[in-house]
Amino acid sequence: MGDHKKRTFKAFLMLMMLCLGMFLCAAVLNVPVHMRLFTGQERSLQVLPLFTVREPKGDVGLLVPTEKGLTLKPINLGKVDLELRFLDVIPLKQMVVDVVPKLYVRPGGQAIGVLLSAHGLIVSRILPVIDVNGIECHPARDAGIQPGDVLEMVAGQPIRNVAQVAALVDSLGRAQKNVTITIKRGPNRFQVQLNPVLAQANANEQGPRYMLGIILEEPTAGVGTLTFHHGASGKYGALGHIITTSLTGSLPIEDGRIVRAQISEVFKGSRGNPGEKKGVFRSEKDTIGTIEKNTKFGVFGKLSAPLPPSFWDDEVPVALASEVKVGPAEILTVLDGEHVQAFQVEIIKVTSQSKPDDKGIVLRVVDERLLARTGGIIQGMSGSPILQNGSLVGAVTHVFVNDPERGFGIFSEWMLQEAGLWDEARSRSDLSLKAA
Repeated sequence: MGDHKKRTFKAFLMLMMLCLGMFLCAAVLNVPVHMRLFTGQERSLQVLPLFTVREPKGDVGLLVPTEKGLTLKPINLGKVDLELRFLDVIPLKQMVVDVVPKLYVRPGGQAIGVLLSAHGLIVSRILPVIDVNGIECHPARDAGIQPGDVLEMVAGQPIRNVAQVAALVDSLGRAQKNVTITIKRGPNRFQVQLNPVLAQANANEQGPRYMLGIILEEPTAGVGTLTFHHGASGKYGALGHIITTSLTGSLPIEDGRIVRAQISEVFKGSRGNPGEKKGVFRSEKDTIGTIEKNTKFGVFGKLSAPLPPSFWDDEVPVALASEVKVGPAEILTVLDGEHVQAFQVEIIKVTSQSKPDDKGIVLRVVDERLLARTGGIIQGMSGSPILQNGSLVGAVTHVFVNDPERGFGIFSEWMLQEAGLWDEARSRSDLSLKAA
């Protein structure tokens, strides 16, 4: 074989291998890694030619051949592992089908205040202190204080605001005394002693004052909206996104609370200028639940007190992400006091997601009442439940800054997963998948 023919043959083989690789990649990407289904719900599984799907642990009747290909038709609760194969020999991808019962929750819409800690202030950042001699000192760092700690007491006094801490530290420093601080870190509580440093005065101060090198934040994250609550377990989900502090980003919350809030003012949004709901709440006195998890899908915990009444207090089914469709829907939220109202929206885009992720829904506000009052989606609406065809399908999470009539939503399926409700529902049954 001549050199030209060899080069042509090699090029042909490389082209064939490339095409085969692309073919295999397309087949693998076409099959989701995880799929959640209700018992009795049918779901088509698109498989390219030359590929098969098998149940490695035997035939349990989940896969039903049809004229259009394969259909998943679960009968009982449980998890089944499936395997995508090439030429029915080479395993390429594993897939888990999670069969769960239909879940029912009460949609929220109530305004809530979010407290990051029931007591004390959040340590957001540790900074060096430049003393009056120009020397860099690190009193807080050297004492072992860390961002995310909750500062509860200074010199035996409970702490309520940043100004109180500054005054106590300066007073103790001028008296040439150490500062004893009570810190809560996770479930642990301990005391540390610091030597306050007489810091150089900046342009906004009348003179030098004693400092510790700590930036503190008030333990409130503002106003949001409750998405759902589950009557049997008392669990709830809210916000639809993570709580962050302005300096440290995401924050682990060990002693958080949600409290009843009343909306006192609404500032209308416009292009490039997001609006906002202003709320009033009375700290822990109006606590209605604890915060046990703070994740990218919202805050979750258990209710400890009754919620403000709502016309939408009846239980509704929760839709899976695969059931959400483009079309009319409504959101529940509060614009005045504690009065929950429904407003019409249009779901204009649904992103196919087989694993938890945010921003799966794009929606547009079409309700003239809401547009006249808020201009669309505004801050404080995060967590507002989205209902479609009588089911909870998601929650509002973000506004398009340059188009406040539109915003993102998260699928309710992921929020219930984060709350642990799917696992609880499945664990209540000791049935496993078997042939019909």
